[in-house]
Amino acid sequence: MELTNEKIAQAKKYNAKIFPIYKLFAWDFLFYYSISFLFLTQNKGLTASQVLFAEAFYPIFKLLSQIPCVNIIEILGKRKSLILGNVCVAFGILVLILGSGLSSAILFNIITAFGYSIKAICEGTILTDFVEGQEHSRTLYSNIDGKGSAYWYFADGITAFFCGFIYVFNNYLPIILCLVSAVIGTLISLKFMPYEDSNVKTTIEETKSFKAYFKDLRVAFKHIFKSDRLKALILFSGMFYALLTVRSTIASSLFTEIGVKEEYFGIIFAVLTVLSGISSKYQDYFHRKYRNKLLTNFLLTFSISMVVIGLAAIISNNFVFTIIIILLAYAAQYIIKGPYYTLQKRYLNSFTSPSMSTKIFSADILIEGIFGTLMYWVSSFLLSFINTSTAITILGCIFTIAFIFVLDYMRTRIGLKPEEYKKSDIYFTEVH
Repeated sequence: MELTNEKIAQAKKYNAKIFPIYKLFAWDFLFYYSISFLFLTQNKGLTASQVLFAEAFYPIFKLLSQIPCVNIIEILGKRKSLILGNVCVAFGILVLILGSGLSSAILFNIITAFGYSIKAICEGTILTDFVEGQEHSRTLYSNIDGKGSAYWYFADGITAFFCGFIYVFNNYLPIILCLVSAVIGTLISLKFMPYEDSNVKTTIEETKSFKAYFKDLRVAFKHIFKSDRLKALILFSGMFYALLTVRSTIASSLFTEIGVKEEYFGIIFAVLTVLSGISSKYQDYFHRKYRNKLLTNFLLTFSISMVVIGLAAIISNNFVFTIIIILLAYAAQYIIKGPYYTLQKRYLNSFTSPSMSTKIFSADILIEGIFGTLMYWVSSFLLSFINTSTAITILGCIFTIAFIFVLDYMRTRIGLKPEEYKKSDIYFTEVH
């Protein structure tokens, strides 16, 4: 059936209308993160080291699958590709439920990484296609996308709160509910109306194929290597992302080690997530209050809190005192996490044109994926020889020392006034 301009507009409008409900179920896992470590160690027979080793396959395969994913989207179109991505996520969860041992955990991470790579591209473009050309398009995009995010955070908080109790009732029930939510997300994706002309191939500029992707990276790294400011920011971003990637898994391992009851896992992570959500709303306050000291405060607070967490678990024999110190330290980490991603994009986007910022973000994602994978492997290696509290202490000390050198490098390169930067730091804004 031929798609008229009126039908295309109706389809886009309908897709935007159901997008927030879709995002509620499909943006990320529900019923999973707060009990994933318990499920993998108690029901799949993995050690803490093996859990981290398996999870290392997620960032590296999400990174590697970016290029083939954009070509799949070129062939299938955005709607069919979105459905495929959601099917992959649901299938990955099913593999985890039915499989056993390390192999099923690795396969789960590989399949879901592929699925989320497709989804990450399609979800944004489907919404962008609706708001394109409309008045206040950026505000409209943010409102629709933000509404879906709010739905998901609300659902994640509720499900996380009860997840520990559900897990105690039946170890497999939270993962089954995770699968159910993924299936619902898949069914809603089937409801998205087609609006693309099957006779017209999507342009390279729209989907970024092999050549465009590597060209963007080459241009980005050319400017990064010439800009001391960008080199410092990318280095900071990669190191900080490495810490954030393993945070929840190592926290779950530590809670198990010090004797936190399973039913309280969900409550702890629900409260921490709420703190992160609240702090994310105050990202501008953090920026205005700390200015060029913000990244320094974030880095050192995060790494030193790791040392505090590890030492509290090692030294203290009083459970109540230990858990209070550990939870306060984790609260500080989650408060930092909330505004970090928004502020990171803000700083990377400074002094760049829209087209150049896209290339810089691509390079940043690549660096983060490499650092994140290495962090998983290092953490997995440490946990194969020592306990979690000792590993956290060692990692905290290493990163604190490393961050001191990184911050010293950043001191004369970031947070300056525009006139204080070298031309090589901002000249690429003139490139069109």
